[in-house]
Amino acid sequence: MKLMVVDDEPIILNGIIRMIEKANTSFTEIVGAADGIDALHKLALFQPDLILTDIHMPEMDGLALIKEIQVQNLCDRFVIITGYGDFAYARQALRYHVMDYLLKPINKDELLGTLRKIEQTIRVERQQTEEHDLLLLKEHILYNTPWEDMPLKPELLHTMLPDPYTMIVVIQAYGGTPLLTAERLEAICHALIGMNKKAYSLQSRFLRQAVLLVNGKDGFTDEELQQACGDLYYRTGLQSTGYHIGVCGNKKDKESLRELYIKAMAAMLCNRYFSKGNMTVFRQEPETLERDAEFAHDLDRSMENQLSFEQIEKDMQYIHLLFSGDADCHNQLREQFLHCIGTHCSAALEDAHVSAISGQLLPFERRQDHQEHHQPHIQAIDKIITFVEQNYKLDLSLDSVADHVHMHPNYISMLFRKEIGLTFLHYLHTFRLTKAKQFMQDHPEWPINTIAELVGYENPRHFFKVFKKFENTTPGQFRLGNGTGST
Repeated sequence: MKLMVVDDEPIILNGIIRMIEKANTSFTEIVGAADGIDALHKLALFQPDLILTDIHMPEMDGLALIKEIQVQNLCDRFVIITGYGDFAYARQALRYHVMDYLLKPINKDELLGTLRKIEQTIRVERQQTEEHDLLLLKEHILYNTPWEDMPLKPELLHTMLPDPYTMIVVIQAYGGTPLLTAERLEAICHALIGMNKKAYSLQSRFLRQAVLLVNGKDGFTDEELQQACGDLYYRTGLQSTGYHIGVCGNKKDKESLRELYIKAMAAMLCNRYFSKGNMTVFRQEPETLERDAEFAHDLDRSMENQLSFEQIEKDMQYIHLLFSGDADCHNQLREQFLHCIGTHCSAALEDAHVSAISGQLLPFERRQDHQEHHQPHIQAIDKIITFVEQNYKLDLSLDSVADHVHMHPNYISMLFRKEIGLTFLHYLHTFRLTKAKQFMQDHPEWPINTIAELVGYENPRHFFKVFKKFENTTPGQFRLGNGTGST
């Protein structure tokens, strides 16, 4: 964690920094500033998790510094340092949501106790932020919400996925197989973390699948994946677990997570129809000839049975109904499915095989476009918008809205793109920010954190990010620009 200490008295400043450096705290990066002006200069490069600041300083006092930092959204956690005669300032500081205050002369135990309490608060907030960011990634990966509509900083992926190799694992439950429990997913993630990987799990009951997002310094072997999945994985000849697993990993930084997901879906479908085990890894290059021949034999055997193609077509209709995105996304899934078959079979796969499967899937896409055209869009949109207007203060997601209005989340995504020209998430943020701006104009005395909570953002930092992205200004600057003058 990062800490900035601001005090115009060098002895006090250096003393506080030494106390913290010698103690066992999580604040391992500490920067000192001689006054408010110096602090603002250093904040251009160093953005701390907490700022410890004196009140009485030349040129810019501590309260003016806090106000300016909040307007620029550089930090939102503060502890003030004050003397016995400055309680009036301490009370005023409460308006700026200062977390605590310390009396001079600084008591070591009191200082460290305050820091440890704030450490715990930061950990909880970070966990909440990560959970929310994962929810947004779910919107992007599973429901095809464009990345540019996400109120996420560009460096998010570098924070969550710092290593060069990223992998997506799709675990699809078929038939009456129950969805994986949260405990089961946590155990798989824990196993991957034990292999020095970062791992996150997403779950969609509508799609009846779990998605693992895994990150590491290098690639992943089949053995590592099998070990992490444990008894969820089965090999040739063993009884099916009811799950089919598709995997795709890539070292290219520019390849989107959505594209990895589509390839993992293609590998899962390939596994569903043509593999003896229940895990298939998407390969850009052909497998060994021995494995190719075995896979091609399975494919030949499947093609001899016309019912297999009928089952593929039936299942693909179901998959396409669930699979979010426009015609290009559906075509991409189909192409990657065929690529996956072709790659595994290599030279043993004849062009006739690919043409046969292609012919089975193309008619469905035309029927799907025709079916979507006749949906009662307007009534459905009205129902969704009414629900959002009545419940925008709640923690809404595409899944939660779909659950309440009894519609599939992918159907909602399609409706908003077609009828409104926005993604659902874009519409939700626009509606909430309209409410927030109205609150700021009507109630200039209300703290911005309070307004953020009133319009559905439990985390003030998330509200700041959304506001800045969609309004091209911070909430504080908007309020000042409208003449209310309070932050």
